[in-house]
Amino acid sequence: MNAAIKEKKAYWIGGTITASFGVGLVRLLSPELAGVQSAVALIAGFTLVIAGIAIIACATRRKESEAFITMEKD
Repeated sequence: MNAAIKEKKAYWIGGTITASFGVGLVRLLSPELAGVQSAVALIAGFTLVIAGIAIIACATRRKESEAFITMEKD
């Protein structure tokens, strides 16, 4: 396993679970509900999907100290 993934495993797992729960709300629960409840489930599901993707994006961020590393030519 990549060392960068090991360091930020909580972000990867948390983001995946959050986004999956949001997809479940949108695809499984929302069609079964009617009216306002369906709209609330859709909004909550889409919000959770975006939040999950944002959490995963935090896992791919570089450290500020390593943001601008230059390579020297031999």
